[in-house]
Amino acid sequence: MISLDTNIIQSALEITDINHARARQAFENYDSQAFCICPIVRAELHASRGWFKIEQWLETQEVSVIWGIPNSVWDAAGVAFGKYAVLRRGGQTSRRIVADFLIAAHAEHHELEMLTFDETVFKNVFPQVTLLAC
Repeated sequence: MISLDTNIIQSALEITDINHARARQAFENYDSQAFCICPIVRAELHASRGWFKIEQWLETQEVSVIWGIPNSVWDAAGVAFGKYAVLRRGGQTSRRIVADFLIAAHAEHHELEMLTFDETVFKNVFPQVTLLAC
């Protein structure tokens, strides 16, 4: 199963987005697999303009939400956020928000592959999560 990040969904649905064509192609490349999202992604999407359109798309594409976020996911996200902060203070990375780490920890916990345009968090502190080309 493939977990979708917020950015890939938004890009696929917004025709003026710079990554629109790449996002659409990624969905075509992996259309034989099941897609899911983390509850954090759903919350981010819900805050977007056009939530109704997004919600319809999720239903049409049969994108499921894996609601389970056990304590170990929260702990892994916190530990990774701390490791990343050390890298950031060393000038090696840019500033991030904790939601990114929760999405990554959720994918790791559920052993999901990930489709995202933002590989920074995954490559730095969640290297075991398989990132799919898009």
